[in-house]
Amino acid sequence: MDFPRSGRFVFVVQWILALLLPVWIFLGRELVGAQVGWMAVIGIVYGAFVILFLLIPPLVSLFDRDVRRRRSERVAYSIAMGVAWIALFLAGLVIPDSGDSGRLDTALTVWTGGLIGYEATETIFIVLVMIVFFALVAGLALAIIGAGRAGRASAGSK
Repeated sequence: MDFPRSGRFVFVVQWILALLLPVWIFLGRELVGAQVGWMAVIGIVYGAFVILFLLIPPLVSLFDRDVRRRRSERVAYSIAMGVAWIALFLAGLVIPDSGDSGRLDTALTVWTGGLIGYEATETIFIVLVMIVFFALVAGLALAIIGAGRAGRASAGSK
């Protein structure tokens, strides 16, 4: 029953970030120096799937009566989702992109003056996507466990 103060923050922000992070990944990175190409167009389709994947754990966590009553998420769930959000934000800085004229620089490539090249940012992006995947799976599993725990507790009290 660990509900920290940060759990309230996560309870509210997870809905906002589920919409803003895909926009950041596919379009917003241009604001920090990345060149935007075809990935912005492709992002319209992929962005919808990313939003859905980011919304599944919060929706499942609403089946946890304690979460709904306190309007706060559990510690482990908050950590898992925080890791996913940070990794998604960082992925926006290194997502590989290209245009009609070839490869385009990522924000990290621009910031380092080309010291960290396209291939390196591609590898970093793949690692970050794997971290996001495992963090979202962990968040979903923890939401299911919390909902199940709350369901057993209420069934036992009847």
